[in-house]
This record gives sequence, structure tokens and C-alpha cells, in this order.
Amino acid sequence: MGNIIYHYCNVESFKAIIEDKILWLSSVYNLNDYKEIHWIKDKLAKKLQNSITKNNFSIYKAFEELYFKQLPNVYIGSFSKGSDLLSQWRAYANDGFGVAIGFNEDYFKNNKLIHPSEVLYDEIEQEKTIDLILQPLDDLDAKVDINSQHFKETCSNIIIEINNLSARSKNELFKEEQEVRLIHNPIIIDDKENEKYIFKDNISDMKFRSVCGNLIPYFELDINENTKNMNSIVEIIKGPKNKFIDEEVKIFLSQNGFYNVDIKNSKSSYR
Repeated sequence: MGNIIYHYCNVESFKAIIEDKILWLSSVYNLNDYKEIHWIKDKLAKKLQNSITKNNFSIYKAFEELYFKQLPNVYIGSFSKGSDLLSQWRAYANDGFGVAIGFNEDYFKNNKLIHPSEVLYDEIEQEKTIDLILQPLDDLDAKVDINSQHFKETCSNIIIEINNLSARSKNELFKEEQEVRLIHNPIIIDDKENEKYIFKDNISDMKFRSVCGNLIPYFELDINENTKNMNSIVEIIKGPKNKFIDEEVKIFLSQNGFYNVDIKNSKSSYR
């Protein structure tokens, strides 16, 4: 079995995940902290501005125009490597009344449309990664045709990598969360001729939910054990205020196809 990653949630969400056998991967534009989506974007903008010269001006400006007008098609699910973190109980598990669902990380690696990735908190490493991602842009001939297919494909590949870096990068002040994210990159094409959107490499139809006056898009990730060769859920950690009776939880899990799941208690004395 691979590493265990934990999804902290309240009891209502836990019940829905187990009964529906589905996780929601939501747009990066609907994260709890809206500043997250600008963390790498701001670093990239600064790096581009500092790197522009007479020779690469047209290349960088053309890339900037493509990058900043495109919304990233990145959808994520959030987990933690920590099984018993007080900050997570408080923020995501109803102040400790909820649970942390322990998933086998290898289970997700079987799905080629999903990419488990540890969140990168080190700013130096983030800067180095941006440099590596931008290298193909620097390697282009100064006289390259910015309207050519080659240039547009190069920029498209760079934008995908930058968007993925944005989805897995945070301020180091959040390092205690030990976050791991499932990243999904569907291709969404605006087919103006037929007046519809075309989806490719998507794990489900795009769904929408309304939250606090906002409309949030998401995709559904199937975690049904009956369709896989390994267990998706391996353990449940009860929050420090959780009221579950172990035997009853085991029956609930088994009735929904999750039989071999360990039930554990939080070691926190938080009340």
C-alpha cells in the first residue's frame, strides 16, 4: 500500500462521500483563500518583467497576452499527509466533530487523468521551477513567428505547466497543513460554430453547485472500490470531539462497500 493521505470533513460530507462513492474536484478559482491562485501568477509576472530584453520583447509580450487572458482549467481535491492536525480539525472537520478519511494515495495513481501532488511551500524551489518551465520560451529563436503553430503550442505547454504549479504551490506559512492535492486538467473547448463547449480528458461531466451566492464548477471522481483492484479508503480518524461508535461506523462503511477500514481516534486533547 502507498502513502495514506487524509481528507478532513464534517459528518455530513463523510456520509455523502461514502454513500455516493464520489469526491468533488473543484476549480482552483474557488479555493478558501482566493490569494492562492495569484501566488505563482504574481511571481511569474515579476519574472517576465525582469527578464524582458530587446531581443525577446516580442516573444515575452506575446506569451503574456496568451497567459493572462486564459483561465486555467485546473480542478483540485485537497488532502493532508497529517492524520491528526489540530488546524485541520478546526478548519475543515466542524471544529473536531468530523473525521479524517484516510485514502491510499496509490489508488489515485491508477487514474491517468488525476495527478496526486504534494504542495510546494519553498519559495526558492517555486522560483527554480518557474525558471525551468519558462526555459522552452527562452530557447526560441528571437525571430520566431509569434503567430506560428509552433509558437502557440510552446506557449500552451508552458501555460499548462504554470497552471499546475499554481495549483500545487502555497505560501510557506501554510506548511503545517502538509497538503497533498489531486489535480485534474480537463480540456475545455469553446465550439462557437456549434454553440457549445466540448470536454476532453475529463473524469465526469462538469457539475455545478451553489455556495453563498456563487456557482462553483466541479468534476466527480469515482472512488467505488468495486471497480478497482485495491482499496481506496484504508482508515478513518475520528476527530477529537467526534461521537461515532466504532462498530456502527464499521457497519455503515461495510454496507456501502468499504469493509476493511480501520477506525482510529484522534490523540488530540482539544475540546
